[in-house]
Amino acid sequence: MTSEYRPVSRRTLLTAALGGAAVGVVGQGLFAGAAGAAPKAGRQKLLIGSVDRLGNGVVQLTDPSLTGEQTLVPVNGQPNGIVGSPDGLRAYVGTVFGPGLSVVDVDGGRVTGEVAVGGFANEVLVSPDGRTVYVATGSAGAGGSTGHVAVVDTASGEVRARIKAGLLPRSLALSPDGKQLFVGDERAKGVTIIDTAKNAVSGKFETEGRPLLLAIDPKGKNLYVAQSRELATFGLRGGKSGATALDGIPCGLAVHPNGTFAAVSLYAGRDSDSQLVTVNINSNKVRTKESNGKANGPLAMSKDGGRAFVLDKKNRKVTSADTNSGKPDSSLPTPNSNTPTSVAFVETA
Repeated sequence: MTSEYRPVSRRTLLTAALGGAAVGVVGQGLFAGAAGAAPKAGRQKLLIGSVDRLGNGVVQLTDPSLTGEQTLVPVNGQPNGIVGSPDGLRAYVGTVFGPGLSVVDVDGGRVTGEVAVGGFANEVLVSPDGRTVYVATGSAGAGGSTGHVAVVDTASGEVRARIKAGLLPRSLALSPDGKQLFVGDERAKGVTIIDTAKNAVSGKFETEGRPLLLAIDPKGKNLYVAQSRELATFGLRGGKSGATALDGIPCGLAVHPNGTFAAVSLYAGRDSDSQLVTVNINSNKVRTKESNGKANGPLAMSKDGGRAFVLDKKNRKVTSADTNSGKPDSSLPTPNSNTPTSVAFVETA
């Protein structure tokens, strides 16, 4: 069943954002979990965040096949980032103009809590044990300071720390053991390293270009930094060890769970088709390169790595591609001609 979508005015969203900074958590008692019996292991959902012209946000819950019934969940502001909990029951949505972080019960199709993270949220990550959510923010809006990472306790909804990490922290990557968080600054050429046990900056290293997107291989050996026209390989303490040239600006990045390749969505110019590229991250060579229409936005990869889902903001849809061939083969429009802004794949453990 599809839930009713009720737009909220931009003024209401801004008022909620400013008010949320004062009260902190809304619906705190429901923050930690979804009500009812847990679904069977292996239940899959694709979550697509989108926004209308008035700034009203919605999360579209659908089957990864891009067919069948959908559920629309209104959220307070534009969804800028989505991540699923390790058990696949919840999704954490970073928003602009709302308190900054909304919690969605994936199977219930509803928001169960909101947290004021002190700024307009960008990318969102969750720790491997599911106990902590990290939110990159890059605005003084909602009463926050410019440029920090909010550390949120998923059980209580409490913001445990706000860590300064550059002028405009946007991209995040977390080591598989959850001990190190890497933060890319959109306005500078560098990556900040955070010790998650201490919630403090433990190091920094420079990059040749702006770190647009970050990802780490499953073994926690390398950090992959998508820069303009390049996917670079760094050690977790810095030090560039390789690079792959790309024919465009990276807008989406994900590493296959077996650590053999990465999928990258590329903006190749206003008059050119976008590209979905897969890169062998061991040999630093392009593996496949396929035209993907105007789909050059953020991307998500299925848990098994077999599918890549890329946002097409121009045509207001999401495309799906087989990562082995790299060829897109299906698509799904966003509701009410909304502009898609973020995407995530969720599967129950």
